[in-house]
Amino acid sequence: MERNQNIEKRILWVAERLFLEKGFSGTSTTEIAKTVGCNQALIHYYFRTKEKLFWDVFAPKAEQVVEYLDAPLDESIDFFERIGNVIDFYFGILELDERLAPFIVNELVMSPGRWDKFRNRFLRSESRHSAFDRFEKMVDEEIAAGRVRQMRAIDLLMNIMSLTLSAFIVAPKGFAIGECDSNLRKSYLDNRREDVKSLVINGIKA
Repeated sequence: MERNQNIEKRILWVAERLFLEKGFSGTSTTEIAKTVGCNQALIHYYFRTKEKLFWDVFAPKAEQVVEYLDAPLDESIDFFERIGNVIDFYFGILELDERLAPFIVNELVMSPGRWDKFRNRFLRSESRHSAFDRFEKMVDEEIAAGRVRQMRAIDLLMNIMSLTLSAFIVAPKGFAIGECDSNLRKSYLDNRREDVKSLVINGIKA
């Protein structure tokens, strides 16, 4: 039983690495099985399809991203400062792995079916996470107070995510493959972070 669990975990780990490096279409279950050192039939036994394997790998990460939305929402500070903290939070996630932003754009944003599934499963479902509920309530209160223009919280969150992603997609040469000078990388990201904050905050003020 323990051996089976270890194989399943190794399949997930290998699939994540290959999906990030080669994309969904560039990764085959044959390659995953070969890298794991198991029979391809085991991939289908545990996960049935490559698409299901994709979601089994990345659904927990998507859930964490939504759940951790609570972290920057300190109610003791100004609303616009809280939005700035949310942007800092998402920049921090993407800085951890330079492969992540291109992967999200190519495999999630550019795939309408997957993007719809992400929004419905993690933001719009009746069982949506309390973190997004809190974010939505916070935005609605600011609108009611006349400090923020009329808008949906989900649209604000999508704007934050898309602008943050763009900072990592439109980047200095060599950035995505780790060849960019670390100081240049930090300076670029710091500047883009502040630009995104300015664009988002000024864009939502009433």
